[in-house]
Amino acid sequence: MQTSIDARDRDVQSAFEKAHAIARGATTTSLDHIETSLWTALLALGRAMIALYLARVAARPRSIDYVHNGSKFVLVGSATDEIGTRFGKVPFERAVGRRVGWRRSKRDLPIDRALGLSGGFSASTMMSVTRLCAQMAFANARATFAQFCEWAPSQRAVLRIVDAIGAQARKFLEGAPAPEDDGDILIIQVDGGGAPHVDLAELQLRQRPHVKRPGTKRRGRRRRRRSRERPRRASGEKSKNAKVAFIGAIYTLQTMPDGTCEGPINKRLVATFESHAALFKWLLHEATKRGYGCKRTLFLADGADAIWDLQATHFPKAETCIDWIHIVEKLWAAGRCMHREGSKELAPWVTERIRDLRRHGGAGKVITTLSEAYAAIPKTGPGNKGKREKLFDVLGHLSKHVKDMRYNELRKSDLDIATGVIEGAVRNLVRMRLDGPGMRWSRGRSEMVLHLRCILLNGQWDAFATYLAQQGPLQLAATPVPTQPHQAKKRAA
Repeated sequence: MQTSIDARDRDVQSAFEKAHAIARGATTTSLDHIETSLWTALLALGRAMIALYLARVAARPRSIDYVHNGSKFVLVGSATDEIGTRFGKVPFERAVGRRVGWRRSKRDLPIDRALGLSGGFSASTMMSVTRLCAQMAFANARATFAQFCEWAPSQRAVLRIVDAIGAQARKFLEGAPAPEDDGDILIIQVDGGGAPHVDLAELQLRQRPHVKRPGTKRRGRRRRRRSRERPRRASGEKSKNAKVAFIGAIYTLQTMPDGTCEGPINKRLVATFESHAALFKWLLHEATKRGYGCKRTLFLADGADAIWDLQATHFPKAETCIDWIHIVEKLWAAGRCMHREGSKELAPWVTERIRDLRRHGGAGKVITTLSEAYAAIPKTGPGNKGKREKLFDVLGHLSKHVKDMRYNELRKSDLDIATGVIEGAVRNLVRMRLDGPGMRWSRGRSEMVLHLRCILLNGQWDAFATYLAQQGPLQLAATPVPTQPHQAKKRAA
């Protein structure tokens, strides 16, 4: 073994001399060429030094017999594998353990466990790959990793890594402590955004054995398209087979001496594809950590009935506010029932209703004005039936949420009245990563990536890496998590 260590020492010296020789170039050349060559040489030096460290660790004396998870093992022989590191793949020969009394038992690698290796990868390599996968498509993540490290794990290995680390993400999010130096007013916002998922028909098409047929690849693609004829979508059917991600944003505001508010402070996102009920249960857990019940709390959302029903159940102590922009759009819809689109009367009419809404008790005045307008529209005549129906819907919606339209009082307290925070969260959390062109997600993996993006956007990635290091080496599954299809429900037209 000493010979092996000496050989690794010589490899380090040789790699250093090659890098040094590049920096001491005898002739003048472009900096780009020097930088590229030097980067490759430094990666080679890093691999040589990692190999030296691994050789020294493997050579340290250790007991032949040991106990792991309550079972007795004995070291029998050695095994050599390649370990994936940020510098590249490094060969690693170390002792192998076998369970006593089990001739065909799975090999145990005690040195790998002590080094924190998982499935032949270093922890930092897995975290780097996973972080890239949380930011961009898997293929782009592998290409970006290879751009800097001059190698990348296989597509299959990347999925196994994301599955292993993603499975720990929600547990970390739920157990994370409340942020320090929080504000004195708690704000909660809820919304949702859809991500395309693979359906059963497409999954079965992907799982068919690939048969090589004569002809060009172009003709092969034509045959595949013809093999799955897609009928014209009926009313209410969606093209991308989306499943909705339910998203909550929770943050605080700090009241200043002059009565204004500073924030948002310590914004945290939580999200799940499971259901609105599951999200609210999680949100209540997070809000309780942040002081719900003791702090003034404001809940904001758009007009979705499911959200407001769950708000009444889970956050009865919170003040409520329906999204200002959502209500303004309703006023424009009402205005178009009385004034033609583009007419001179439409914009002033809506502007006046908006002013009424921002005044004290203005919601009641707006509802009265719309009621009078509804009564003034004749029941017969061209287009009147549609106008009355639309105006009746707006009236019903505003009447249902009249208690949630205290915009004058909330603005006097310098509080939020619009859901811009959660709208931006939907875009950053779902649209930018899970709703890309041609994407079709598996049900389980989309949940993992969603949680990983929550950690990333919350600024908790370093804390997550520390948390995983404390849990010990992760166990990478032999194969990626099987694809779980999703069939979107049809909506009424």
